[in-house]
This record gives sequence, structure tokens and C-alpha cells, in this order.
Amino acid sequence: MILFCINFIGSVYGFYWYRQQLSTTPTLLKVFVPDSPTASLLFSIALLLIIIKKPRPFVTLIACAWLIKYGLWAVIINTHFFLIGGNYTFTNFHLTLSHLGMAIEGFLFINKCHFSKKDMIVLTFLMIASDAIDYSLGIYPWLFAQGQLKTAVFSAVLLTIFISIYCFLKLKTQITK
Repeated sequence: MILFCINFIGSVYGFYWYRQQLSTTPTLLKVFVPDSPTASLLFSIALLLIIIKKPRPFVTLIACAWLIKYGLWAVIINTHFFLIGGNYTFTNFHLTLSHLGMAIEGFLFINKCHFSKKDMIVLTFLMIASDAIDYSLGIYPWLFAQGQLKTAVFSAVLLTIFISIYCFLKLKTQITK
């Protein structure tokens, strides 16, 4: 229950964090902007379903994959900002730690999740679609510095590939057990 509360409160704050970007985003595209809060909200829903003993493996899989992807993506972007000499503040430090926590909880829960090949294919499609929408339409989360776009795109694509392979290997392990 504590983990549910932490993630739900984090989601609310995350959507608040994106308020300025959401106010300038066309209505139909708003759902694609707040990746991290969406991940933690999905995870809150997955946890709630587990708490009430009605787990949904597909919801848990999507939530965990999003937590890992956008948790690590935010860590990469904040670390990159620090490495290029940006004004790395307490906010960046907090974002780095909280998003690292998201990725860790995603890994912990995805390893307990049983899912199908169809679930994994849909997950991979959704991650690729999210990347394509973010970077072809320019609605990715605002970056801290102009020179971060290549790092943002490269890391998003690599994380999509990594998570897809990770889930495929996990699925193979599930089948052989």
C-alpha cells in the first residue's frame, strides 16, 4: 500500500511538472507528453489491481516497462546535462534519484510478471510508436539544454530495444520452466 501511495503521489506531481508543456501541446497529443507520470500512474493501477487480488499481467508489464524506460531515460538525460556542464541543481539530483527508483521498481516487478508473447509484441509496438510520435512530432519531454536532443533520441531507441530484448529473454525463460 505504501508503494501504491508513493507512486500515485509521484504521478500527481509528475503531471503538475508537465503543466507548462501540456498547456502548449495540441489536445490530441497531450497523452503522449508526460511519459514518467503516465508510467507511475499505470504502475499505481497495476499495484491497486494486485492489492485487490485482481492482477492484470498485461497492465503490470506495460507499467513496469514504462517505469524502466522512462526512469532510465530521465537518469540519462539528467546525467548528460551534468556532464555537458549544465546548471545541475537539487531538482536535477532529485529527478535523477526518483527516476532511478522508478526503474528499480520496474525491474523488481517485471521479473515477477508472467506475460504472453502477444503481450510482449504489443508492448514493443507501443514503445516504438511512442518514440516515433515523440521525436517525429517534437512532443518529447522538454530537455534541459539544446544539445541534448541526439542523446534523448538515441537513449529512447536503445531503451526500447533493451526492454524488448529483456522481455523476450524473460518470456523464453517463462516458457522453459
